[in-house]
Amino acid sequence: MVVSLGVILACVAVVLLFLPRPQAVEQPAVDVAGAAAGAQQRVDFPVPVPAVPDGWTPNAARVDSGPDGVTTWVVGWVTPSEEYAGLRVAGSATERWVRDVTSAGTEEGVQDVDGEEWRVFSAAPERRSDPPRRALVREEGGTTTAVLGTAEFPELVELAAAVQAAQAG
Repeated sequence: MVVSLGVILACVAVVLLFLPRPQAVEQPAVDVAGAAAGAQQRVDFPVPVPAVPDGWTPNAARVDSGPDGVTTWVVGWVTPSEEYAGLRVAGSATERWVRDVTSAGTEEGVQDVDGEEWRVFSAAPERRSDPPRRALVREEGGTTTAVLGTAEFPELVELAAAVQAAQAG
């Protein structure tokens, strides 16, 4: 019995040794435009689909219920610098919603993005080795838009400009 168990374990070891293993699992691309079309039927505010630069990979697009039950359009991308950039849009945002999307960050001033003012927030990283988290927030016409993430600040400003253009028409 011990010998047969040893033979079986040896066979399993040989198979595992020579079986190729993938280095990484490729995730299928997220269809932001398709998700937005479905989302628009579920929310009472315009759902923007920003035209992001080449090299930005979408990894999420959905409608969520945020803090205080605020319905939120959520999109996420991995930027060329391998950092996260996200978009949150809500029709009836509360102060708690803003605190949540800004990671309870400190308001540091305003950023002009193509003639529109966005409030700038910065939050400490969750771990020392993580990059800081930043957010830009803008309220207009009953809709609150937040661009956020660990991406470099110029990338977040670029996303804010793309979102603003998509919201304009």
